[in-house]
Amino acid sequence: MDPSAGFPTLAARIAAGFGVDVALVEAVDHGADPRADLVHVVATDGREYAAKSSIGPQPGLAVAALLARHRVPGVPGPVPARDGGLTAGADGDRTRLSLVPWVRGRRVLDTGMAPGEWMRLGALLGRVHTTSTNGSELSAVPVETHDPTAVVEQAQALGVVVEHAVRASVDDPVAVEAAALWEAHGPRLLAVADRAAQLASSCAWAEASFVLCHGDPHHGNLLVDESGEVHLIDWDDAVVAPRESDLMFVVGGVFSHSPITDDQVRWFFDGYAPLTGIGLDHLDHDLLTYLRSVRALVDVLDLLAAALAVSDHPPGDRREALHYARGTLGPNGLVDLALA
Repeated sequence: MDPSAGFPTLAARIAAGFGVDVALVEAVDHGADPRADLVHVVATDGREYAAKSSIGPQPGLAVAALLARHRVPGVPGPVPARDGGLTAGADGDRTRLSLVPWVRGRRVLDTGMAPGEWMRLGALLGRVHTTSTNGSELSAVPVETHDPTAVVEQAQALGVVVEHAVRASVDDPVAVEAAALWEAHGPRLLAVADRAAQLASSCAWAEASFVLCHGDPHHGNLLVDESGEVHLIDWDDAVVAPRESDLMFVVGGVFSHSPITDDQVRWFFDGYAPLTGIGLDHLDHDLLTYLRSVRALVDVLDLLAAALAVSDHPPGDRREALHYARGTLGPNGLVDLALA
């Protein structure tokens, strides 16, 4: 899509904020953050970028910038703004704009990975997890607090929320389906909430090593380019946490192309262990289960809230949210992994 046919303001903001003259802007379908809009940008000099307009701070940009400076393969660093910062925006702008080099490659969520690519992913996360967190540039990156109180209480109140939403929209089919999903799976979701509450005080937290983590390295955030290099994108959920925060996406396989096999886990640790000294046997299962449980709660609650928001989201978006909620609650979904 030409900027003049729908994105002139964005093109002007990119030029003003980053000194990049825009030739083409295309909407991007991937991404589930309602607070951010992502587009593909082609500059007049042929370079390609991912431009994100986001409400609120973007501390993950500092993480990507640090890793790029350390030449960690597969981490595209953000383009500095003209004022030297990592985001651009005039005073009074509701959103901040960031610009990152566009990675052209296949999505692992669509294609899976070959053995050597699993090893490269292991090496990539190994480099991330061995990066020092002492620098002041990471001061805004959140630290895992293992306090699930808010999300547990939200899960416990969900039944009332569903009842009120259906009563207010009795003829809305998506709301009715969401209520049926809650009726079928509510006890399992509450069991996950109980498990998270119990494991939040596990003695494993006192012994855990907190490292720099991507926080969301599922296969939708992994790309493989033509050379076979694995790229990890979207650092919005970067966190200082136990390494299990990232490794639960490998051990058990959260949001993967297909169930992750023992061979794939072994290939990953063939790349990861030499850099970190950590093998599969070193992981703590209490931490893995806690982190999976909280992730399951957050995902299901967010998705069901979107499905029930009759006045806030169009029907297509609400039905899509319901579809993903059903997958998270279904066989081999994240709730199953948390309860296993």
